[in-house]
Amino acid sequence: MANKMKRLLVSHVLVITILLYFSVLSFAGQAKNIILMIGDGMGPAHIQVAWLYATRQLGKNLVMTEVMDKGQTAYMVNDTADSTVTESAAAAVQMATGVKVLARSVGIGPDGKVLKTILEMAKEKGKATGLVTTSGITDATPAGFVAHVEKRAEEEKIAEQLVKSDVNILFGGRKEFFLSGSEKGKRKDGRNLLNEARGNGYLVVETAEEMKKAQGEKILGLFNLGNMLFEIDRKGSTEPSLAEMTAKAIDLLSKGQDGFFLMVEGGRIDHAAHHQDIAAVIMDMLAFDEAIKVVYDFQKKHPDTLLIITADHETGGLVVLPYSQTSEEYEGINLKAISQINASHEKRNKELGKDPTSEKIKEVIKRYYEIDLKDEEVKTIKENTLRKFDPRHFHYDMDGSIAFVLRLYHRIGWATDSHSATPLFLWGIGPGSEKIKGWRHNTELFGIMKEAYGF
Repeated sequence: MANKMKRLLVSHVLVITILLYFSVLSFAGQAKNIILMIGDGMGPAHIQVAWLYATRQLGKNLVMTEVMDKGQTAYMVNDTADSTVTESAAAAVQMATGVKVLARSVGIGPDGKVLKTILEMAKEKGKATGLVTTSGITDATPAGFVAHVEKRAEEEKIAEQLVKSDVNILFGGRKEFFLSGSEKGKRKDGRNLLNEARGNGYLVVETAEEMKKAQGEKILGLFNLGNMLFEIDRKGSTEPSLAEMTAKAIDLLSKGQDGFFLMVEGGRIDHAAHHQDIAAVIMDMLAFDEAIKVVYDFQKKHPDTLLIITADHETGGLVVLPYSQTSEEYEGINLKAISQINASHEKRNKELGKDPTSEKIKEVIKRYYEIDLKDEEVKTIKENTLRKFDPRHFHYDMDGSIAFVLRLYHRIGWATDSHSATPLFLWGIGPGSEKIKGWRHNTELFGIMKEAYGF
């Protein structure tokens, strides 16, 4: 009798062990929620410069590197169907669908057929969905997860599709594509898509305070007529931070029982790098890192959440330079000088105007950078030497020439004011993240997310 009871107990333990084993296997590969965070234009050097600034100037680590330490990391390339250098639309669509596409197309394959995205699949499975960006909600990256147009420039059409999409959370800028010209917008058809969104059940909010109070299943937050402000310029505005938008999105999306898909973009990292604005790059990188902290804190409390962090492409060919104007040995980045920069290139250029005098250039650079320029440096800026020499890679007004002059002060260099093919980091933590390793193409990210969900 004792032996029989013993055998029965052993068999029960074995059954329970097997059930637990397969339960753990299932949990390890299944994600209830996926949060994909994209630093637009964020190459390895952008991460390095932000890490140097955070650790040496601010005395704290980056949360994104903590996630990298605890999770899985891969190197990711992003060539498209027609180029080895991508732009945001193709990059986003390739991540969202797993298909190599043509540059500037949104949600459409190279054969002209409509592609289904991971967000649309999640929505079909009953999951809540959200898109958050500091760029425009009609911009290439968010559009790549839900819209279907031939060219990313068709932002009026993208806006129309967004208000009909039933994506639960839409936060970002470029309200101008939802309004007619008589309402300070850019729509040529006279329509007010904010009213149409309300008719489709969206609560529309336009300030940080309104967003904070907002409740409901569908919320459209448009916080600027154009792009949202650079983080370095945001203080004193009515705009929410990327971290605040992310926290609100998670709070609302996580109320459902079936899980959610959320894409969060640090969109203005890219814009700052296009204009070779190192202070704006760093401040928007730090703002992106604050949003990562919000998500990582949620992921730790909800381990059935897959957190993925990556970029769409690198912008600027950013490098840390070795020498100052007088050094004989390596010095590297001048963090103190960068910390004295008090506004973005947008504010600087507004003061400079189109054809500034030499005195105006000296005055503005002194005010924004605490630097007294030499006459030959002022001449380089005024004559826009870099743009004259290479207008294909330095075509943004005087930005390239200003950055070239400042390179010895900040010890930061730029290869272009456009994108490069520099490989990117791809990293993550949570169920499904074990697939994030080695050398990956950005089309593989779709399969990683789809498998994590169990679709």
